Amino acid sequence: MFTNEFLSDCTVTTLLDETAEWPDVQLIIGDDCVYIRQFPEKEGSPADLICLTHKMFYDMVTALNQTEGFFETRYKR
Repeated sequence: MFTNEFLSDCTVTTLLDETAEWPDVQLIIGDDCVYIRQFPEKEGSPADLICLTHKMFYDMVTALNQTEGFFETRYKR
């Protein structure tokens, strides 16, 4: 289950664990980079945050459909 929000400066996708065992994960795609963020269950604790370039995020999504091995991705112009 997920939600999408289209804001003026970014797109926010929130992934929800339907079993409620894990905290929500947010994917924030902005002009400068892509953030993956998850807030811990303990109130007041800082969020875990990962910042990726758009190319790194593209590589991550592409990797999900590949076999084992080394791959190099390139943008088509």
